[in-house]
Amino acid sequence: MKKLLLFSVVGLLVLVLSACSSDNTPEGVTTKAIQCIIDKDYQGYIDLMFFRKEQTDHDKQQLAALVQDKMDKEMEKKQGIKDFHVGKADIVEDKAVVPYQVTFGNGEIKEDKMQLLKTEDETWMIDSGK
Repeated sequence: MKKLLLFSVVGLLVLVLSACSSDNTPEGVTTKAIQCIIDKDYQGYIDLMFFRKEQTDHDKQQLAALVQDKMDKEMEKKQGIKDFHVGKADIVEDKAVVPYQVTFGNGEIKEDKMQLLKTEDETWMIDSGK
């Protein structure tokens, strides 16, 4: 009986900790998106995007190839991403704007904002605008 109780308490603790460290926040999704660019995981980046019009897997693969082409050229020119910082999201209902700063290998610093939407299933995703 004591083992069952201990197992239940440990299981509950794991669930609580995993919920607290969830990446399903605007800041978490922004961090994942930037990390996808660093890792050259362009399909992973596209998978973080919300499209208003249904996209086929083929459409998403083509978009990932376009992103790869553009980002590879930019990362080569700027010597990759050396560091980045994601700021606090400004959330209004189901929309969020997340400021971020990227420091490139050549020393250039870029500040920008990522637009996100919360979907019907409560998942934060990058707003593709499409």
